[in-house]
Amino acid sequence: MTQAPLFTDSSCYHAAFAALLHAAEPHADPFLVLGNNAATAARLADDGLLRFSDPLEPLTSTFTRHGYELRQHPVTSEAQWRGALDALRTRTAIAIAADAFHLPHYWVGYGTSHALHVVVLRDYDETTGTVRLLDPGEVVFFDERVPVDQLTAAMCEGRAGQAWMELVPHPGRGPARPDAGSLQDLSRALSGTGSAWMSGTSLVQALHRDLDSYLDAVSNRPRAAQGTQQDWGLGPWLLLGLWWYHHTLRWLAGHLGTLAADGTLAGRADLIEAVDRASRDLLVVRNLMMRLGVMPPEDKRSATFRGQLRPRLELALENLTTAGTALATLAEEKR
Repeated sequence: MTQAPLFTDSSCYHAAFAALLHAAEPHADPFLVLGNNAATAARLADDGLLRFSDPLEPLTSTFTRHGYELRQHPVTSEAQWRGALDALRTRTAIAIAADAFHLPHYWVGYGTSHALHVVVLRDYDETTGTVRLLDPGEVVFFDERVPVDQLTAAMCEGRAGQAWMELVPHPGRGPARPDAGSLQDLSRALSGTGSAWMSGTSLVQALHRDLDSYLDAVSNRPRAAQGTQQDWGLGPWLLLGLWWYHHTLRWLAGHLGTLAADGTLAGRADLIEAVDRASRDLLVVRNLMMRLGVMPPEDKRSATFRGQLRPRLELALENLTTAGTALATLAEEKR
């Protein structure tokens, strides 16, 4: 990841919201704000298997903790889409969650996937009918003017959950520094119980317990774009949810690293390393599951790939437990 000259990141949510934060307050540190989050956004469904929610929900809560309101405006019609463009007349920037299937610049999903993709719009020019589109994702980085009409399908066709978002700073807010309560919340999200979503350790244990069921779901997922993101089954949602949680942990490590650098959490390299390693191991698990999902059972590599899954999950469990315990200890020290 990089913050110069423009912030880019491999997570479209984090990258776009960091750009939105910079447009609202150029000196705000995106890691201090967006990284202050450890939510899995996962729950167990009635069948006992994992289901993930969109990461927009926990990221909205993260903004709230730091004195910002992330206002979301669903778009299901061209009139609502015009409302987003009207907002650009008085705002520096907005973010849009658009259907990737209709975004020509986003070659990763263009014409193949109805997943939502988040980008930033600014500098709407009514005379030319164009807008500056910033996609700060590391894979497809794009920062050019595009015709507004080019975005209409991405925002209005189908019911993919499209929306536009604005970030509103609350007057009089100050920088949110870690206290006993916030550190305890992060600890519970990593390895405890009782939060809005299951903890990181509970997520990993669920994966370990029903690994064969999840591998079957990934293997049987549709390969082509079938329905919108909201209509996807367990297999696609599992891969997407693990991708999001990997980024959540990666940004949490960045958040903790920023606090360590300014002396707030000095001497806690072990905590940061544990969170970062858990993030990396869960990404490996996701990628192995993707490869196994397209690999014939008779492939000689199949047993080798499967053999790496449980040890990686066990390492992730160990590191999430270590990080959760360390944060709980820090919380007690601040009481």
